[in-house]
This record gives sequence, structure tokens and C-alpha cells, in this order.
Amino acid sequence: MKRVLGVEAKNALLIAAGLMCCCAAYNLYLIPNEIAAGGFTGIGQLVNSVIDVNVGTVSIVLNIPLFVLSMRRLGLSFGIRSLIAMLGLSLTIDYVPLPAATNDLLLATVFGGALAGLGFGLILRGNATTGGSDMLASLVHSRFPAVRVSVGIFAVDGLVILASAFVFDQQAAMYALICTGLMNLVVDAVLEGPNSAHSYIIISDRADEIAQRVMEELSRGVTAFDARGMYSGADKRVLLCVVNRFETVQLRRIVLSIDPTAFVIASKAHEVLGEGFKQPQKKP
Repeated sequence: MKRVLGVEAKNALLIAAGLMCCCAAYNLYLIPNEIAAGGFTGIGQLVNSVIDVNVGTVSIVLNIPLFVLSMRRLGLSFGIRSLIAMLGLSLTIDYVPLPAATNDLLLATVFGGALAGLGFGLILRGNATTGGSDMLASLVHSRFPAVRVSVGIFAVDGLVILASAFVFDQQAAMYALICTGLMNLVVDAVLEGPNSAHSYIIISDRADEIAQRVMEELSRGVTAFDARGMYSGADKRVLLCVVNRFETVQLRRIVLSIDPTAFVIASKAHEVLGEGFKQPQKKP
């Protein structure tokens, strides 16, 4: 019971911090400078510029039907957290008075996009969502599997940005496009965390020596697979090793010092769970 309360307390803190960042992003930078960076909040900005309706109120009106339709699929805990996050975001945007920080469109785009990305990333880390285009796209995908979620999100955000070119002006739409891209980059960075890792596939006739050196000098585990070269027909041993970004140079040095002809494939791992890296969270 205590662990469950601890997990929920952590989720609540992450969501609260995310809401503060999002509120600051929209009220300090994006809304005053008419940068509608997609989503239902962007639709709210467009509606607000035409009729006297609060941005957050429009977002609530659009989101409530989605939550009603999606609550069973979301699950009770995630659904409740998400509903609270959605209402919190809409209400803070409408009722937390913050003066515009700048009227420079570039500064507003960069700081607004980065802050909003940080905020939405923290909310997602808190096991919640604020609804909007993500939820709409997921709902459409569940009814029409041929429509991918990424396509749905792109369509909604793209239409909002396109509409902002007519409601505001073309320059505002271009800055909104930049803001959306920056926002998504920051969200990904928050979700993946700073501990990016690299996975290496190593094919060598001296695989055992390489594995031994890696385990001794880097204290990293190595997994070996038996394989066969289809061109030569020779049996090979393939090594798989995951290291952090500071160990990549050492790993390459070890491999090339033992076998300069080794075949090495390196790729960035977005997330690594397990010993020596991020520990997976256990379900309460």
C-alpha cells in the first residue's frame, strides 16, 4: 500500500511540474504571440482569436467527448490521472495570469516550444496524458486500423498550423511549425532521459577475446550468438554489447586492437532497461 502511494505521489509531482511548465509556455510565450503549435490548445487559440472564448475552455469542450469514448481503453488509473491533467492544463491556461515574456517571435518559439515539450514530457512520465490530438488519433486508429496514430497526429496538428496561417498570418504558421518540431524533440528527450546508450553488433573470428576484454575493462555484459556467413559458409560468433555514450570509444579501441578486420554495427538505443542501465519500474 505504501509503495502504491509512493508511486502515485511521484506521478502527481511529475504531472504538477509538467502543468506548471505548460502553463508558462502558453501564457508567457505562445498565446501572446499567436503561435498555435497544433493540438486542441492550438485550436483554442484559433477560436479565441475569432470569438471571446477562453483557450482552455475550448480544449475542455473538445477533450471531454474523447475521454468519455476512451476511458475504458485507457484504464481507470491512467484515465483519471489524464482527466485531471487535461482539466489542470486548461484551467491553468485560463486562470493563471502571466504577462507576456517577450514579443520576439523567435524567442517565443524557442522558449515556448522547449517549455511546452518539457511540460508534456513530464506529464507523460507521470503516467498521464492531456488528451488532444494524440488521443483523437489513437481513437481513430482503434476504429480504423488502416489510419496510423502518427498520421492522425500529423493531420490534426498540420491542419491547426495551416489554419493559423489564415487566422493569424503566414509568419505565425511558420513559427508554429518550428515550435511543434522543437516541442516533440524535447518530449522525446524527457521520455528517453539523458542516459542514452549505444548497442554494438560485432562479428569477428576473435570474438571470445573481444568479449573477455570488454567484460574486464568496461564491466559490461556481452551476449554471443552462433551464426553462419551465407557467402563464405563459415561459422561465426556474433557479439551483442550495450554501452553508454562515454564507453563507445573504449569499446571500439578494444575491438580494433584485437581484430582490425572485425565487422561492427553501431546503433543508438533509445532505452535500455536492466543491470547497469535504467532499472524497470515494477508494477504496484
